Amino acid sequence: MYFVNPNVKSLYRTSYQESRKDYIRLDMNENPEGLPLSFFNKVMSGISPELLSMYPEKMDLINKISESVNFKSDNIVLTNGSDDAIRLVFEVFGEPGKKVISVSPTFEMYSVYTKMYGLSYCPIEYDQDFKLDIKTLIDSIDEKTSIVILLNPNSPIGEPWKEDDIRKIIKRASENGALVVIDEAYHFFYDITFVTMVSEYQNVIVFRTFSKLLSIAGLRIGYAVSNSEIAHVLSNASSTYPVNAIALRFAEELMEHPNIIEELKMTEQEGRRFLLSKLRENQYDHYYNSGNYILVKSKKDPKVIFEELKKRGILIKTYSHPILSEWIRITTGSIYTLDRFWNEFKNVDTTSTDC
Repeated sequence: MYFVNPNVKSLYRTSYQESRKDYIRLDMNENPEGLPLSFFNKVMSGISPELLSMYPEKMDLINKISESVNFKSDNIVLTNGSDDAIRLVFEVFGEPGKKVISVSPTFEMYSVYTKMYGLSYCPIEYDQDFKLDIKTLIDSIDEKTSIVILLNPNSPIGEPWKEDDIRKIIKRASENGALVVIDEAYHFFYDITFVTMVSEYQNVIVFRTFSKLLSIAGLRIGYAVSNSEIAHVLSNASSTYPVNAIALRFAEELMEHPNIIEELKMTEQEGRRFLLSKLRENQYDHYYNSGNYILVKSKKDPKVIFEELKKRGILIKTYSHPILSEWIRITTGSIYTLDRFWNEFKNVDTTSTDC
């Protein structure tokens, strides 16, 4: 009988199996509208048969990223989206049997990879007010800890991390031989970054992605920033060509056109302000923590809201986690998209279901 890794065989995975392409997608924190069409067409005009016949060349993009984050190119590792970066970290630095310290709720894939690589997932829970006891988190980091995960901002809840707390966590982890991952998937929506800590501490990795504001989630491209030693071993564990040529071309063009990035930021900010104002005007409990998503406490059961909005061509996020069971999460986008959502949501959430 062939061997199957027992950690993988027993792993519980969920995914949305139905097609999402014909919906307004406000469920996964992608850009609901995508890139400006004129920019998209310009980049696509440069996709030639010759380009696709070659193995991808990544150094041009690495150099552009290097310049933007003010680190050398040997501090940058391109990955097939953030998921690939997470996998590489666990594959290289995850010591089986040791702990992974994170928070809960957070991005589910950290728990998945913890189990896949035979570590013990030890999340620190947010309370009902979406607050976290920082001292509990710091005290939980000990000699049995392998990796500490910090998302800044954390999806879907939790205040963005304070610099003083981040430093305390990094130092505690360093004293116990643990690595700290700072996941900045949402950094374009929040001005404060901790990428400079890569040069201050030897146990820090920062993740970035092109999937959120930069609107190319379908192309799967991200990167990790760390010291040259960590970056080197991550590269050793990576596939030879982790990112495809079309993804590289789009990412390069985005890096060369900061005006497009600013346009995307402005569009999201306008839409977010619109939705927040509607929620306040209509006295909805809501929560926003600097990402491209807003939590809303609906009047009706979130599962009912999900199904009714789905019938109307809109997808949202609901949760089974106890402190989020009464909330829905909405991905922010343009005023046009969020106005469509608001009108349908208001109708669904206020219409009586009595017979």
